[in-house]
Amino acid sequence: MTATTFRPPLRALIALFALAQLGACSHLQRLEPSHWNVHMPWRHAPPPPEAPVNELVVEAAGSSSAPELTQTWDRNTLRVALDRLAGEGDLTLRPLQGHGWPIRMEFAVLPGSFQRLEVRGDQRVVMAVPATGAVAVLQVPQGLYASTTTELKLHYGAATQ
Repeated sequence: MTATTFRPPLRALIALFALAQLGACSHLQRLEPSHWNVHMPWRHAPPPPEAPVNELVVEAAGSSSAPELTQTWDRNTLRVALDRLAGEGDLTLRPLQGHGWPIRMEFAVLPGSFQRLEVRGDQRVVMAVPATGAVAVLQVPQGLYASTTTELKLHYGAATQ
């Protein structure tokens, strides 16, 4: 056999392979490269947001009603959202009856809504709130409260001079 006898079957095989590839393209929804990552197997949906919990009792000072503060778990850290607070005020936090204090606690604050957050437990700490940006998370330092602490007092408002 000569080399010329193999050419027509080889061309037919290449044409058949090309037609099969074009048929596979009909299953793609979008052919733009910017949408290819949606169909890749390593692309996963983001995890759902944490479900709100009720670990702490919130009481407002005086005769005002206590604001609804969202509480969520981030591993072993309880995040208390103070993003609905603005201006100046006082709050008291206590664990629910039969519950203890979380191992770690943090506060999510909206920058610019107030300038500082003072937390009093077994110790006192004053945390500065950023003036601009996205929601900031302020970590409560270890040792501020113990398992025997009855309550935490929060004061949010303007920075003192």
